[in-house]
Amino acid sequence: MPHQKKNIYLKKPSLKKIALFSLPLIAISTSFLFLVSCKNPNADLFLDEKPGEDVKRDEGLIGEELAQKVREVIENAAFKMTDFAKKEYQILKSSTQKDKYIQDLWEKIKVWFKDSKDSLGRYVFYAESLSHPDFSKYLDVYIPNLRYFAGNHIVYCYFDWNAEKRNIYYYFKIRCLDGKQTEGSGKVFLDLGKDLEE
Repeated sequence: MPHQKKNIYLKKPSLKKIALFSLPLIAISTSFLFLVSCKNPNADLFLDEKPGEDVKRDEGLIGEELAQKVREVIENAAFKMTDFAKKEYQILKSSTQKDKYIQDLWEKIKVWFKDSKDSLGRYVFYAESLSHPDFSKYLDVYIPNLRYFAGNHIVYCYFDWNAEKRNIYYYFKIRCLDGKQTEGSGKVFLDLGKDLEE
């Protein structure tokens, strides 16, 4: 009796099985995307200090470490008068004179940073522009942890005037290089001291 061949049919995998086996791969590749850091070709454009050896410049900050650094910036960023400006400001007797002093400082900022005025009338600044001798004579900007962000983030900053508060402020935004994600931002008003709190 001749041997009969059995018809062997290969069963096509169902979509459910494909999806089930694909889930781990999708999870791994997605988590890899979150772990990959942006790299900034202008890493040293905006540093409050030179990177120390303790800073891992080849690896991006991720997760809680990144969130902690952003929180530190938001909580500790400062905008103050220098001792020279404080002395000039504190000898003024009336609130009208003090108000005029702040307005005059704003007018000076507009002159000092005229070359970096953006299309919305704000005055963009970088670390090197803050070393302008006239600016540093009157005002001090402090944005902590910039050395941690400079290698793989964009830090965008500008000065502006708030008519309601009648005060100068600077705005900062820390963004990933792809421009899709903002890690943190804030407005920091010039510290006028307690003498105006009436």
